[in-house]
Amino acid sequence: MIDKEEIFPIGIGTWKIDYKNINNELTALMHSYAKGQNYLSLYMLYNDGKIVKSLKTYIDKLDRNKLFISVNLEPTIEEIKDIEKQLNEYLTILHLKYVDNLQLHTPKATNLSLMATYKEMKRLVDAGKVRYLGISNCNLEQLEEINSNVKIDFFEGVYNLECKINEDIGILDYCIKNNITFIPYQVLRRNKTALKNYPILVELSNKYSKTQNQILLNWIIKEKNMKPLIKCTNIERINQNIEAMNFEMEKEDYKRLNDFRNIEFDNVKIDWNATGEEISIDQLANQFE
Repeated sequence: MIDKEEIFPIGIGTWKIDYKNINNELTALMHSYAKGQNYLSLYMLYNDGKIVKSLKTYIDKLDRNKLFISVNLEPTIEEIKDIEKQLNEYLTILHLKYVDNLQLHTPKATNLSLMATYKEMKRLVDAGKVRYLGISNCNLEQLEEINSNVKIDFFEGVYNLECKINEDIGILDYCIKNNITFIPYQVLRRNKTALKNYPILVELSNKYSKTQNQILLNWIIKEKNMKPLIKCTNIERINQNIEAMNFEMEKEDYKRLNDFRNIEFDNVKIDWNATGEEISIDQLANQFE
């Protein structure tokens, strides 16, 4: 079994995997695994579970003990029994005995209290059906509350050059102090950040003879010590992503990326209470195309 410290620095995301042509996608997915990528993130929410079902073929080809599988509890949990029911659906579809990480996709995914939800998830750890617990898209107060009662090992949240709210509100520091692995998503904003051609990225790309996305990944992994989640089924780009770990930038350049701010994103009001009146945190990176 893979311990959390053995996870490869870049995880395999599955959003918009072409489940209708999964055999065409398998070549790239197998290439990712061969390159060392061993963290697989699964969401039943994607295409009504069709992506999860299609990836059974992929998982069957691999050594289960060398693959770290993270799954999400999705909207809506109405009763305690719904938690194990959702987990069992993943286990049944994928023919697994356990998952490595179980997390709540967002606090608004449950109509129970967070504590009641996570105490039941901890029971599933004790039962041997889950190894680690994580949480996604919560605020600092919620993370502190859960972690003070039920050990959290993973936090999955938005983080990129333009969206630094999880750092601003203290979640990043809290994760560092409490040995919680930060799994950022939308680190490249699906290539939208590079398309902005920010002067700093153009400059650093030329300076280090790397693509802008490689500059961003290098910063995220080496400077921020995060393990980004990226969906990619293009072998050339997979290689480029992994090559982003193979160089060092000067400290001053990392600092400039740390200090970079985008006023548009900074001014977005986040709807932490799921009122529907403002932008939810999981949609922050999709603003300002």
